[in-house]
Amino acid sequence: MTPSNTIESVPRGGTAQAFGWLDRWPVILLVCLAAITPLLLVDFPPLVDLYGHLGRYAVQTDLANRPELQAFYTYEWKLIGNLGADILVQVLHGVLGLEASVHFVVILTQLLGALGLLLIAREVHGRVTPFAVAAIPLLYGYPFNYGFINYALSMALAMLAFVLWLRWHRGQREVAARLWLGVAGAMIWVCHTYGWAFLGLMAGSAMLCEVFAGRTRPVAAVLRILGACWPLLLPIIPMVIWRAESTGAAMGDWSLDFKLFWLISPLRTQWYNLDVGALAVIGALMGWALFSKTVRYDRSVGVAALLCFICYAIMPSRVFGSAFADMRLVPYAFALALVAIGPVRLGSKVLQAAGAIALALFAGRMAVTSVAYIQQDRRAQAELTALEPMPMGARIAFFVVKPCWNPWAMPVLDHAVGAGIARRNAFVNDQWQQPGVNPMRVHYPAAGPFYRDPSHLVQREDCSHRIRPKLSQSLAKLPLGAFTHVWIIGDFAQPVAVPDGLVPVPYGGAGLVYAIEPRD
Repeated sequence: MTPSNTIESVPRGGTAQAFGWLDRWPVILLVCLAAITPLLLVDFPPLVDLYGHLGRYAVQTDLANRPELQAFYTYEWKLIGNLGADILVQVLHGVLGLEASVHFVVILTQLLGALGLLLIAREVHGRVTPFAVAAIPLLYGYPFNYGFINYALSMALAMLAFVLWLRWHRGQREVAARLWLGVAGAMIWVCHTYGWAFLGLMAGSAMLCEVFAGRTRPVAAVLRILGACWPLLLPIIPMVIWRAESTGAAMGDWSLDFKLFWLISPLRTQWYNLDVGALAVIGALMGWALFSKTVRYDRSVGVAALLCFICYAIMPSRVFGSAFADMRLVPYAFALALVAIGPVRLGSKVLQAAGAIALALFAGRMAVTSVAYIQQDRRAQAELTALEPMPMGARIAFFVVKPCWNPWAMPVLDHAVGAGIARRNAFVNDQWQQPGVNPMRVHYPAAGPFYRDPSHLVQREDCSHRIRPKLSQSLAKLPLGAFTHVWIIGDFAQPVAVPDGLVPVPYGGAGLVYAIEPRD
């Protein structure tokens, strides 16, 4: 390995450079277009939480025109670090419509993420590398497939902001670099707090490598790093206010078992062998680069990747009420590690072979992700036909029956009922209510505990270990008078025993829908 934190050692242009065609803007744009292909082939992105977010967006954008929802939901805009997609949907929904605007924001998120990875490579290596292209599939990782859109958007913006900051900083335009870091950091914080922290981690890593290379004394090094990065502290005051108003937001749940499992899950989408196999290829490229004289690791990006892995190891899984806080970092740690790999021996056949493997990995993962998304979207669209016979203003008790052991494939139907808010102005029991997580509030006392997430998640009757209530237990406790319909999907065994007064309603999906007969 030949470490470096400069770009001069690899000259731009010339006929000798390997994969030089990747550095042309038409090719960069084509790669970005290929990167969003999985999202262009579906009616709606099949991301676990996205239909739940769709329901919240309906309340956010149009509550005044949906009187059926006004008794159950309120939405009060607040300055919090989790509003990225919410703001974009608010701006776009009047032009594109609600569902199309959500779809567009998801596509934009991945487009910006792909561009960010390529431009970081271009900035630190002087060119776009095939290893940066191979990092793009990690954008379709476990956190994105869960539907953490604000998070993914903030990380994409952080990478783009880092590129411009690094260029200005290395060009000794310190005033512009600091102003940009302050403005971009504040905007990214509003999008999602973690993206702001990610920008700080990348900028801090670059500064750390700079003072280390300059053999700066410890006190002077700390002062130089703070002098360059202090504008990122601007969101501290609104963050303190936000968290002070969010008492009760949990932080904890560190688990070694989950840490090890999530370490092999950054590409988790549908098929274990394909997802883990692709990660093995990424690991092989990273290991080869560590010992090869053909490529180098850029110090600044490599240190940022290393710090991501360290933060992942230390962090609990729940921070500020957000679940999977640590897991979200893993795909970006691997992605930065790939982006950090740059060529040294441009004419090397080994480099050409490794680059070909990296590009094949990108193409293969885009194909696999596309097929997975198409299948998942077809399944979701079939299940959503359950909403068609329901009247406007329905009140839906939704239950997803989980298997005793979670399968590898993503549970894309966990929040499908959120579409009921958008399409039927329905009350549903899947919306999140952790303090400070979002500005929407649910109030329906008649529903008892079945007014919010995770009351809709239940488990099979034959599970020997209790993680969630069993379906029969939840149905027995359900206040039937508070709802008009019961919708059951997932891994349930037929026949399902339901309370008296539930009338089956046929539909085109694999689940069960019941209308609740009114009681005198």
